[in-house]
Amino acid sequence: MNTNIICVWGSGGSGKTTVSVNLGMALAERNYIVGIISSKLYYGEMQGLFGKRIENEKGLYTAISNGCNTKNTFVPVTQKANLFILSVPNSFDAMLLSAISGDTARDLIYDAAMRFDYIIIDGSEELNNPISSIGMSMASKIVTVHRVSVKDCSWQSSMENTVRLLHLADKQLHVINSYDKTCDKVAFISNIGIKFAFELPYVQNAKILENSGKLIYESKMGTREYKKIIQRLTSQLMNGG
Repeated sequence: MNTNIICVWGSGGSGKTTVSVNLGMALAERNYIVGIISSKLYYGEMQGLFGKRIENEKGLYTAISNGCNTKNTFVPVTQKANLFILSVPNSFDAMLLSAISGDTARDLIYDAAMRFDYIIIDGSEELNNPISSIGMSMASKIVTVHRVSVKDCSWQSSMENTVRLLHLADKQLHVINSYDKTCDKVAFISNIGIKFAFELPYVQNAKILENSGKLIYESKMGTREYKKIIQRLTSQLMNGG
């Protein structure tokens, strides 16, 4: 399997999904065929960031019901049709949750990896999420996203034993996301005790863009520095981190 699997991980509210989709766009811009798999099992957030819908015959649960065969279940989200997403359909039946296990998640990711140059797993802060946890074990790199806050320090501390036991540290690339000056960054970096490879700048109109189905990466309004950092992060991931 020559596909590169990247997992985007972090605490709740750190901006994992936003980083996942913008990273996917940066890779697709370089003419790679990219699939992004959402680990959210009961609502489809990712398609909203692209201004798309996922119908019932597409998406995550259709792939699982087809024996974890992902053919024709990813939805294209760019005109060039080299960036695709796999997420929960907009109309979702919560009874389907029982279909997800570690084995189905592994089979799903493995099948998807046969179809793309890059797979990005939009991970979850919940360790019992099978797509996220299996995605981290299969990934060659884990982009760990941090929001400068007391909450993030607590989350990082709580994950230290997990990172050590699962041998994740060598895979991790730590990124500060959207520093908005509501917390002392110097104190945060000192207290959290890790080295950050990149810092994605705060984009004032990020929520407006996301709520209108537009990516930060594609916008030209105050996003130049954000796009530049995403491109540098993409280059480092392509070169093995």
